[in-house]
Amino acid sequence: MKKIIDQIEILKKEFDSLLPMEEYNSNELWQKFRLEWNYNSNHIEGNTLTYGDTKLLFRLGDDFKAQNNSLKDVNEMRAHDVAVHLIKEWAKEKNRKLTEKDIRELNEIILVKDFWADAQTSDGQPTRRLIKVGQYKEHPNHVILKSGEVFKYAEPHEVPIKMKELLDWYETQNDEDPLIVAAYLHYKFVLIHPFDDGNGRVSRLLMNYHLMKNGYLPLIIMSADKPNYLYALNQADTGNVNAFVEYLGKQLIWSLEIGIKAANGKSVSEEDDLYKEIEVWKKELKSGISSNPKRTDKRSMEIYDKCIVNLFDLIEKESSIFSDLFLSSKTTRSFKMHTSGFFDLSTIGQRFYRDSPQDNLEKFRLFFEFNTPLNTLDSEKILKMGINVNLDIFSYSFQIDNVIDTRMEKYNYDHFIDQKEMEDLIQIFVSHLFEKIKKITK
Repeated sequence: MKKIIDQIEILKKEFDSLLPMEEYNSNELWQKFRLEWNYNSNHIEGNTLTYGDTKLLFRLGDDFKAQNNSLKDVNEMRAHDVAVHLIKEWAKEKNRKLTEKDIRELNEIILVKDFWADAQTSDGQPTRRLIKVGQYKEHPNHVILKSGEVFKYAEPHEVPIKMKELLDWYETQNDEDPLIVAAYLHYKFVLIHPFDDGNGRVSRLLMNYHLMKNGYLPLIIMSADKPNYLYALNQADTGNVNAFVEYLGKQLIWSLEIGIKAANGKSVSEEDDLYKEIEVWKKELKSGISSNPKRTDKRSMEIYDKCIVNLFDLIEKESSIFSDLFLSSKTTRSFKMHTSGFFDLSTIGQRFYRDSPQDNLEKFRLFFEFNTPLNTLDSEKILKMGINVNLDIFSYSFQIDNVIDTRMEKYNYDHFIDQKEMEDLIQIFVSHLFEKIKKITK
C-alpha cells in the first residue's frame, strides 16, 4: 500500500505543477471524468445505458431518445449527473461540513422518486416494498453471499446513531492521507447501508467528494472491473481494509495519469475511445431516423380500410351540396404507385393484396370535377379539385390539390384518424371547395 501511496504522491505533485491548465483542456478533462463516473457507477448497479448511450444523453440533453432502455434508467443517469455536479460544487468549499442532510439529499437526487421494488419477507417469501428516496431504511437489507452466508449491514434502528458516528469520525480525519480517508469513508458507509437503494452510488459519490475536496481528481471504478472491486470490498470485510485502499489507489493512479495528459495539452482519449466515439456517432445518426412503423402496401391499405375510405365517404357526401349548381359532376377515387400514374381504386383489390409486403403505393386521392355552372351555362368552366393522402416513408398526411399551404399534420402508420380529426379535414376541404365554386360561378 505504501508503494501505491508514494506513486500517487509523485503523480499528484506533477499534476499540481502543471496547474492551472488551459480552459479547453480543463473542460475536456472534466467531460471525460463526468462521462466515466456517471456511466460506470450506474452500470455497476445494473443501469442498462451503454457507454455510447450515456455520452449521447449528455450530448443531446432533452433531445435524447431512448432506444432499448427503460425511462427509469435514463432518468437515473440524468439524476446521477446532477449529483456529480453537486459533489463538484461542494468540493470547492474547503471548510464545508458534510451532514446527514447532504447524504440523504444525494440519495434522493440519484433515485429521483419513490418506487416499488421486489423484496422478500423474513421467511423468504416474495413481496414488494416501497423504496422511499432520501429516507433511511425501515427494513433490514442484509445480503446473501455466494457461500450462502448472510452478510449483515446495520439494522434500521441502528442507522441514525451509526451515521452520526460516521460523520463524527470523518470530521477528525483532516490530517490523514486523502486516499485512505476516502477508502474508509466509502467502506464504513457501505457497512451501514443506510438506504433501501442507491448505497453503492452514494458511497462512491462521498469517496470522490473527499478526494476532490483535497485537490484530487475523481476516482473511477470501472464497471468492467466490478468483480475485482467486489473482491476488494470482501477483503475489507475480512479485516484487510488495506487491500481495499490499494485497489482504490490503483484507480486513482489512472485518474492522475489522465489528468497529467490533459494538463500537458494531450488528448485524454484512450485506445478504445475511437470505437466508443464511433458507437456514439452511429447512435446520434440513428436518433434522427424515425422508429415509427414504416410504410408498406399492407400498412397503407390498413389505413385506407380503417379510416380513409370513411373520410372519403363523408367528404363526398358533404361536397354533394354543390352538385345541383352544375350541369354535371363526378367523383373518382384513385391510388398512385411510385412507378406509374393514378389508377381507379375500384381495381385495387385486383392489383394489390392487402397483406402485401411490397412498398409500391404512394398516395390515395379523392377527386371532384364540376362541369358547366348552371348560372352561366359556360361549358368551358370546369372546376377540378381533390384531396390527397400522401404516403410518406414513416407517416401519412393530407393535401388539397392546387391550394397553397394545405399540407396538414402528419400521422404515424399506427394511428388511425378519429372522428374529430375527420371532421376537421372535411371542414377544411369543403371551405376551400366553396371558395373555388364561388369564383367559377361568377
